[in-house]
Amino acid sequence: MITWRGLTDDQRQAVQAVCAVIASTKNLVVDCQHVPTGIHIQCHGEQATLTYGSTTDLMHGAALLCGQAQKTAQFDVQQQPRFEVMAAMLDVARNGVPTVAMVKQMIRRLASMGYNELWLYLEDLFEIPEEPYFGRGRGCYGQAELHEIALYGDRFGVTVVPAVQTLAHLHNALKWDAHLAVKDTDDTLLVGADATKRFLTHLLRAASAPFTTNKIHVGMDEAYQLGRGRYLDQNGFTDQETLILQQLKLVVSLTQELGLKAYMWSDLWFTFASDKHEMYDPAVHFDPAFKASLPPVGQVYWDYYHEDEQTYRDRFAQHFELSDDVAFAGGIWTWSALAPNQSKMLATIDAGLKAAKASGVQQVVATMWFDDGAEVPFSAAWYGLQAFATYQYHDEVTLAIIDAEYETMQGEAATFYQLLDHFDNFTGNINVDADNVSKIILYEDLMLQRYRQNLSAVDIEGPYQELIAALSHAQVREDNQLMMIFYRQLAQTILVKQRTLKAIAVLSKDGADEAQAEAALIAVTNCKTALEQLLGDFRALWQQQRRGNGFEIIDVRLGGQIARCNTVTWRINEWLAGRDDLAELREPILPMDKRNNGLVGHGLYKEIVSACELSF
Repeated sequence: MITWRGLTDDQRQAVQAVCAVIASTKNLVVDCQHVPTGIHIQCHGEQATLTYGSTTDLMHGAALLCGQAQKTAQFDVQQQPRFEVMAAMLDVARNGVPTVAMVKQMIRRLASMGYNELWLYLEDLFEIPEEPYFGRGRGCYGQAELHEIALYGDRFGVTVVPAVQTLAHLHNALKWDAHLAVKDTDDTLLVGADATKRFLTHLLRAASAPFTTNKIHVGMDEAYQLGRGRYLDQNGFTDQETLILQQLKLVVSLTQELGLKAYMWSDLWFTFASDKHEMYDPAVHFDPAFKASLPPVGQVYWDYYHEDEQTYRDRFAQHFELSDDVAFAGGIWTWSALAPNQSKMLATIDAGLKAAKASGVQQVVATMWFDDGAEVPFSAAWYGLQAFATYQYHDEVTLAIIDAEYETMQGEAATFYQLLDHFDNFTGNINVDADNVSKIILYEDLMLQRYRQNLSAVDIEGPYQELIAALSHAQVREDNQLMMIFYRQLAQTILVKQRTLKAIAVLSKDGADEAQAEAALIAVTNCKTALEQLLGDFRALWQQQRRGNGFEIIDVRLGGQIARCNTVTWRINEWLAGRDDLAELREPILPMDKRNNGLVGHGLYKEIVSACELSF
């Protein structure tokens, strides 16, 4: 039992909640004292002292103390934060909305790692009283729920910040006819319209009201079709830099009326100023007059892709030409795949955060995106979040330090999370091009086999047998058991599916016989069984972490694979009876040439599952 002295009741309860995941086997009395900054822990037997600066320091220091005390009876640790803001951004807008309980769990774990902000990327996933179709049917948060989350974060020193969109990335809102008056293109707002100003007034008021901070992120990234839809019809051609500046001035004026401090993504300034229309074009520079023309807004440079430090340093220099208030957003690589790309994550955040320190950037953000169906569990990001946070307290960061920090403060070894990289990484080094081999195999059609040539570049059988064996021995905390069960079954399913693809491909050859057809039928049956088990495991995991909204997408995807197994079984039997020639299997084998810059390629579900449009 640990006794915390020198804390208020609220502080004590928060510290106990943060440390609950670390099994305490020792009796320990900890004297806590507030100091200007940082953390200093001294432990001698059953007596310890903890001095801390901020509430964040207290939470991180308590977790560090508890974890270290399980290893040794005597230690002395001092840590100073390197960044003023260490934030995590949680994407809740890609079909998988975390429950309030899941967000609270994330707050506790972020606090233990030393994060002091959580940015909720909401898009249309929050209630706007005046706009009843905003987020309809997608599991959006009510005002009271967001206020509950914000107050909970404050208890742990984690300020919850709303992150919304005020220009593009609003396709889920603009697909409703109720919002036609503010629509330029399918995902972009109509700049200059009176209706747009009213809409943004409602949006910004509703987005900021539940929170306890005056900070807000207003998005404004990737608006490539800005002014090219209804705006063009109504107003004629206007260059996009003029339009984004017009929109930004409106948005900032509205945030100022609400007493808010706005941040935005910085990419479009570079894209619109580039002769090549290239995002973060290294040739783009901004003169002092342009910098002075911008309203007061923080610029967030997002870059998840480069493994070399110099690229980030160069981009930071360009950003300081744009603004004195620059933040950096790196990526945890939880998107567009079935498992996190851990090797890419480690390489890019190492380069990016080293460059941020060297360039004097004081605000950094670890983004957790969940593009293309939110198929990666939230909990799969724990290791990446710890890796990112380690740069807050260490000048030199190694994999050994990250692993030790993770085990000390999260109460489980990092082994399982490192194994997740092996679902897609066949390079022996860094999965630079984000090949998502497992997703391609899972959704590859048994008959069309569009990735057959691409997949021939890698050996699936051997590495996946090794992965399955390693996952069978890996251990995680109790609250992560469903995730481990899911990934163990996913590995089994991928291996079975790949064997089934090969068994069916044999039937495309001249001279294929009845024995080969029977082998293919057995393989399809095994594949269907594995898919059914995977769907059940996925359902249980989803319900542990997310609201029900969005799982209909997973039901359609995996249910479609199960249905295809039934159809393919019928088709092979028809072939055996001489009534089907399995014509799809005899089409010429060509490489899948979309997103094909890696060993195998990187495919979204709609690109993998069929050459036909899912909806047209």
